[in-house]
Amino acid sequence: MNDPRTFHGFREHVSEQLFEVYKQPIMHLADGEICHHEWLVRFDHEAGLAGVLRPAELSGAIKDLDLSMLARAILVLNNDATGPGIAINLSGASVEEPGFEHALMACLSAYSGPPEKLIIELTETWDLADVDKARVTLGKLKRRGHPICLDDVGAGAASIRYLRALPADWLKIDGDFVVSAMESARELAILKAVLSLKEPLGFRYVAEGVENAEILKFVKEIGFDAAQGYEIGKPSPELRHC
Repeated sequence: MNDPRTFHGFREHVSEQLFEVYKQPIMHLADGEICHHEWLVRFDHEAGLAGVLRPAELSGAIKDLDLSMLARAILVLNNDATGPGIAINLSGASVEEPGFEHALMACLSAYSGPPEKLIIELTETWDLADVDKARVTLGKLKRRGHPICLDDVGAGAASIRYLRALPADWLKIDGDFVVSAMESARELAILKAVLSLKEPLGFRYVAEGVENAEILKFVKEIGFDAAQGYEIGKPSPELRHC
């Protein structure tokens, strides 16, 4: 059973911003330019990041973190939108929370920068029970001009369901799936089938887990648009101030 004191503490950490924000670059493969950074959160907690975030999703506390990260990104981009964009993660657990969409749109009302600079990534750590609700929320974000990315495609059982139901501009392909496709003809055939949706559906693709030159060469050759991983750049502290 979840200890309510844990999530009281979690909310305090979020409200007092007692966590670190790191950024990891995502590079266009065509020209080597950084298109945007994904923002990542780091907690100083004995349970580790997964040990904090999964219980926070189950309790509903994750929405506080998602909104806090979004508000930070808005401040940074409002101050200077000339550099690469910022991708912010939204948990499916947050999207399903009552009142979250209203809070999300209220937060975004403070944003004055180019909408394409603020990318929304829907994580696949939470299996959406109400895909229709998520579709409506993501549709509103997309109409505002914010690119939508579906994270970790190929990692979980929900990927195809999400592809069928949710609007997206970017698909981020799970790093283990990418590496498996380098070693298995079956996995390679499946990955090529996913990549074949680029033209009919207008998707762009990010390869996750590009940790060395061999993987980078592979994702370039097979047709990815962008890549993320240690070969491109390690996560580093977000140092821009508002």
